Amino acid sequence: ENIAGHNGVIMNAATARGMGIGDGDTVEVASHINKVQGRVVLRQGIRPDTLLMIGQFGHWKTPFAKDFDTPSMNALTPMDLDLTDATGSGADVVRVSIRRVGGPR
Repeated sequence: ENIAGHNGVIMNAATARGMGIGDGDTVEVASHINKVQGRVVLRQGIRPDTLLMIGQFGHWKTPFAKDFDTPSMNALTPMDLDLTDATGSGADVVRVSIRRVGGPR
């Protein structure tokens, strides 16, 4: 709960209902690069065609981040210097598919 309520895959509630996905369900999110699993967190304030995942918790080494059990968008997005600007900001946008793989954890 320490990460601003973004401890999963944030998804529009109406879109999720239409896909048979409920709050807390486990989903697989896949891009052309990789796939991850995470718990769905339903929110009204997100675009119906968008998922939100944080990128800072894809660490494999640090003692705390690897234990968050929170999916990271870093695994799904390409690492490409063309997508990075002079300040270090990046475009973290990638087309994905989502499917329910289990009930609430």
